Amino acid sequence: MPLLEVDAVTRRYPGHLAVDQVSFSVEQGQLFALLGPSGCGKTTTLRLIAGFEQPDAGRIRLHGEAITHLPPYERRVNTVFQNYALFPHLTARANVEFGLRHERVRRVAPGQASTPARDAAARVDAVLELVQMTGKAGSRPAQLSGGEKQRIALARSLVLAPDVLLLDEPLSALDPNLRKQVRGELKALQRRTGVTFLMVTHDQEEALSMADSIGVMNAGRLEQTGAPRDLYHRPRTRFVAGFLGAVNWIDGLGVRPEAVHIERDGTRGRDATILAVTFLGNCVRVEAELTNGLRLVSEIQNPRSEFHPGDHVRLWWRGEDEMRPEA
Repeated sequence: MPLLEVDAVTRRYPGHLAVDQVSFSVEQGQLFALLGPSGCGKTTTLRLIAGFEQPDAGRIRLHGEAITHLPPYERRVNTVFQNYALFPHLTARANVEFGLRHERVRRVAPGQASTPARDAAARVDAVLELVQMTGKAGSRPAQLSGGEKQRIALARSLVLAPDVLLLDEPLSALDPNLRKQVRGELKALQRRTGVTFLMVTHDQEEALSMADSIGVMNAGRLEQTGAPRDLYHRPRTRFVAGFLGAVNWIDGLGVRPEAVHIERDGTRGRDATILAVTFLGNCVRVEAELTNGLRLVSEIQNPRSEFHPGDHVRLWWRGEDEMRPEA
């Protein structure tokens, strides 16, 4: 049985269908990403799971039990908001402790006498160590970097031991240089804790590099779910293909730029003329035009020779690299 099930959930606003019969499931211990452009309904779907909004139709189940109409505080889910929502006047430790103040805390060990205060302190210590923020426990949010604020926001949710942790655009507030580092840390944290993460993002690279499974949304509908590699190489629709990365469309087939090979001589493929060459550090981007006027892009890692505008070449790709989306 999946840990979390979203079954034909619909949410309407006046004059707008935000979520249209969305269905997917999340397994225990997965990092599941809802991916899509702004306004596609992914954040609304997250809010429906959290209980901040009620669906107009459909069901949400956790451990097989319906939670569709439960208030947020009765669901075993917690949310890390896009802006982290830390209390500015509290220290990092006090922010983490806040969620435990009104919770009944379990004993530290079976048969060991304890008090809620002592148990809460032990849990806070453990989660601060887990997110590597023990040394900043006495700092206030204004004294923390963006990455440190995120860690405290994560700790505040993890200390409550949720069944599912919901993350709304968790890396969007970070600068680009920090984003790659933190996404690695976030994925490592999810693996260490074993907590199921459901992340909402518009960033394709973020979803592809972090998620075990991705659901791609468009205009309120879920277009496709699956493992990142499967979605990238075998998209069901042209939208999914294009949203996950660049695509060359050739006679109704899609080919990724990295799958297009270039040769100066040979008989494979099609004749083309190079129009532009761009060095991108990790690869060289070559734009070429076929004899029928169609323009294709190739991205080559470690090219054996240099290419220049005006060069006549042959472009080819393998049949297994062709994508055939249904629509």
